[in-house]
Amino acid sequence: MAQTNSLNNNDLPRTMRALPKEVDYEKSASFHWLGLAYGVLIGLAIALGFWLPKIIVWASLPVWFPYGGVIVSGLALLLLCGFTGWLTSYLHRPLLAMGVWFVTAVLICVTLGRLPPLGQNWFIWLADDRFSGLPVVQSPSHLFWWSFAIAGFLMISLLPMMALLQNTNLARAYQELVNGQRLNARVSMSLLLPALLAALVGFLFPDLTTSAPRDALVITDQAIQRVHNYDGELFQLSLDTGFNYNALDSVSDQLDGPYTLLVNEVVDEWSSAIITAHFDNGAWVNCRVNITQQRATYFSFCFDAGIPFTEGMNHLVYDNVPADSCRRCEVTADATWQEWLQERASLFEETPTWERVAQHGRFIIIEAVTDQNSVITCQLEGSEVIQLNSCEETPQ
Repeated sequence: MAQTNSLNNNDLPRTMRALPKEVDYEKSASFHWLGLAYGVLIGLAIALGFWLPKIIVWASLPVWFPYGGVIVSGLALLLLCGFTGWLTSYLHRPLLAMGVWFVTAVLICVTLGRLPPLGQNWFIWLADDRFSGLPVVQSPSHLFWWSFAIAGFLMISLLPMMALLQNTNLARAYQELVNGQRLNARVSMSLLLPALLAALVGFLFPDLTTSAPRDALVITDQAIQRVHNYDGELFQLSLDTGFNYNALDSVSDQLDGPYTLLVNEVVDEWSSAIITAHFDNGAWVNCRVNITQQRATYFSFCFDAGIPFTEGMNHLVYDNVPADSCRRCEVTADATWQEWLQERASLFEETPTWERVAQHGRFIIIEAVTDQNSVITCQLEGSEVIQLNSCEETPQ
């Protein structure tokens, strides 16, 4: 009878003894930390792919800190993908790991769709508590969570495929690290390629909530920059360039000096965006830009945005009816606030001078100093139709 000799580990060649064993890594805390790092890398790659092109655009615009949504959604991606990488490092069944990454991909799509407007609102509320709780940055009401999941079909299709080789690639990296070696090029590429694919998927994910308003900011800035020092006929310039610079004709004499842009509101069921430009010289201009879900299509028209907050407010104070020649003079308010303002008309010896104190989105705070050493502060909202929400009187 032939004799069979069993082999122990010492009888194996050194290269075979170095191969990873399941017990070497799948029960090791260090391996699970490596899974966490892998997940964070994937989340970071998606965030960079999605946000970096947009950050470059924002950096070129004169806008107030627009990165609140970037920070909040980016951190959410790091936490979500980090947890998934850590969890799937425990799983020995590739199909189960694919299922976990599939759910994660759906959550990533919803995160990139829902969190940016909410995150930007949080930063505005932190910066100025007078706007706390107000929906300053809007999100399309017709888009539900599954809208983003459908839009992210590519991400939902590709991310789960990464789970098939995740633990194999991590095991190779772990084995080299625990042996005190540097990651070789092959192992490094096996970790970096999924991250590069994740970055590409993030880049291709459609931006359904911030793209069109941001695009409207870009073309409004383009129009103001071109008209700023232009002395010719804007109508002819529009014909020559195919861009409606003539939209700024009624306010062209106000476009002087530095300015700040903001998205006032998105109106008409997400078909138009109102962009506000505040100039350091005190000018206050609103421009309507036609948009689709993901881009701006036409620079429509601009108008003096300050009239309702000056003349319009004084019509409320003195119960006057705006003249027919005064377009956009009207401010709507319920009877309670109209009566409240009219009771304080006697505090002014002359017509009140209203000044804009702050604005975020469609919400504006203005104030007027009375001749009795008090300040009347009012909050209004809107761009073309202005609504008075509240007022208060405080000592100066």
